[in-house]
Amino acid sequence: MHVTPGQLITGLPAHASGRTGLRRALVTCGFTLVLGGALAAPNPASRLDDIAVIAEQHHAQARTLLVQEGPALIAGAPYAVRIRYLFLLRRVQVDGGNYRDAYETNEQIIKLATTAHDPRNLALASLGRVYRLIENNDPAAALGLLETLGARYRDLDSLEFKAGFDALQGAAFSAVGQYDRALQRFLPALELVNNHPDLWSPRKADILLAMARMYVNARDPVRALETLREVRASKTSLPPRLDAAASFFEGRALITQDRPAAGLVALERALGLAQTHQLLSVQANVLGNMANAYLKLGRYAEAETAARAALIPARDSEDRISLQMATANLGFALFGQRRYQEGLHLVDEVSAAMRRAGALSTLGRLLAEKSQALERAGRFKEALATLRERDAVMQQLAVNDRNKAISALQEQFKSRERVAQIDSLRLENAAKDAELRHRTLVQTAASLGTALALLLCAGVLWLYRKSERTGQRLSELNAELAHHSAHDPLTGLHNRRSFQDRMRSRTGEAAPQPDAADCFTLLDIDHFKRINDDYGHAAGDAVLVEVGKRLRATLRESDMVLRWGGEEFLVYSQGVTAAQRPLLVQRILDALASAPVLLADGTLLAISATAGAVALPFAIGEDEAPAPSMDWQQAIALADRAMYKGKEAGRNRAYIVAGLRRPEGALQLDLVLPGVAA
Repeated sequence: MHVTPGQLITGLPAHASGRTGLRRALVTCGFTLVLGGALAAPNPASRLDDIAVIAEQHHAQARTLLVQEGPALIAGAPYAVRIRYLFLLRRVQVDGGNYRDAYETNEQIIKLATTAHDPRNLALASLGRVYRLIENNDPAAALGLLETLGARYRDLDSLEFKAGFDALQGAAFSAVGQYDRALQRFLPALELVNNHPDLWSPRKADILLAMARMYVNARDPVRALETLREVRASKTSLPPRLDAAASFFEGRALITQDRPAAGLVALERALGLAQTHQLLSVQANVLGNMANAYLKLGRYAEAETAARAALIPARDSEDRISLQMATANLGFALFGQRRYQEGLHLVDEVSAAMRRAGALSTLGRLLAEKSQALERAGRFKEALATLRERDAVMQQLAVNDRNKAISALQEQFKSRERVAQIDSLRLENAAKDAELRHRTLVQTAASLGTALALLLCAGVLWLYRKSERTGQRLSELNAELAHHSAHDPLTGLHNRRSFQDRMRSRTGEAAPQPDAADCFTLLDIDHFKRINDDYGHAAGDAVLVEVGKRLRATLRESDMVLRWGGEEFLVYSQGVTAAQRPLLVQRILDALASAPVLLADGTLLAISATAGAVALPFAIGEDEAPAPSMDWQQAIALADRAMYKGKEAGRNRAYIVAGLRRPEGALQLDLVLPGVAA
């Protein structure tokens, strides 16, 4: 199990960590927003310049200087010096891992800027609140706040705000898995900082690291590594926090590329930087991901060592996510060493904590790893039960994701509605002023009064038409949201959410023919990873789109075709008889392998697929006991196992599950091979 440490977009961090002596020292000095009791420094602005240069490479030294010299720098100083001091203090706190203090300093900036009626710095500090919402797993509220800030400061002449705004929109879309929209926002922010390298925040390296994080989470290690090379080329010397983060993401990308040895070297470098510069939260994340890499390699003793080492900085930094990751990895490491009870106890403890916190996405990944570990240990009954538990969690997650998407749209609409209300009030005030002028002028010129009345009528008509357009646009947004929530953005096929909705309405009524049943066919494109590696991810996307087209062209209109995930597809067919099932599965395989896929560069690429199929309700053989009752989730799980039997048998074939047997308590499948695709 692994997590990703957050990256700074506006100078604020991803996760809160423990308080340090900095805040206590400032309180001891009598620090509020204006420090008193000390003489002002001879040239505080110049001294802040010096400390800012030191902070780029030695945040601990800069922190000490700010604590020691802060009272003298701020006492009696003008607003520009005080606000700059707070921004520099916030950056030093972030680079040192003092995340809670950084958020508190950000609130001090907001208070001071509000008092001084400074919209520019108030806008910049407000972006810090947006980032905190994103990292607290509330991207819907973040998008709503961004909509409000965008309207409030649309006339603000600040390139720094524009770059931070675009980058935060990218981070919010990335947080909900909309990587295409995230990239559309990251790129303008990156272009802006490239054209204006003197911007204080966001730094170019911050945006590039956020993009690298997006690519790693999207399982695109090639682009992640390319982006990280650009990070290192963008600056001759990175601050320690950014340097450690770059090495961390490099390690994760290399491990995703099946290069674990090189990945572990990069993680070791990140760990060394984090330890040298006392970046506790980074230490915990790196050690946790090292433990995860060792688990994938089956090196359980080394995984245990790394996981136990990760527990210490995770506790010290009060990083709940890192602590859960380290505990879960320790459990899997013990389980791999046949210390089953001890390991399962730790994994179940983390599962319960994630369930209480509502972290369903992470819980789903944890249960999937637990199921695989149980299956490797031969504990198939427990593995199947864990798989069912994971399916229930993922179903709930799909509902939550849909609710979050709706909530995000509602937040954006409410924000636009508030902006419209402000504009309406402005128009109302203007209309009242016009009415007063009209009353004065009507005494001397009746014709002018008539013209003004007509103007007011035109204004009302304009407002009415604007309201109609707003309602129409909302209807379009709702329709667009409904479509996107039910379809895969790449292939246009149905997605899991729409399939789950259909399964909830599935009645299980008797079929028109005695032996007809619902058929679930799960198929996986053969050697898809090799296609991505040899021809690139654009070729892989082209193959996925072509597979979707061929499936739609081959099957009935009543059949439901969906992209199940990655290179897997699912076909749900109603009213299929026992004699028709082999023909249906064979027709699917033949359609996919019938002709090569034409790539953009003119290459013809032959493809094939391997499938597994299950019918509900189960057929009852002459010499068999009645098949056990099962739901569609269990049917798909069996189809998945049948598909992997086909992979083991050489690919480009399909198995249909004909029955279940439990010799000596072990669950086995009775399979039928309808044929091999041409």
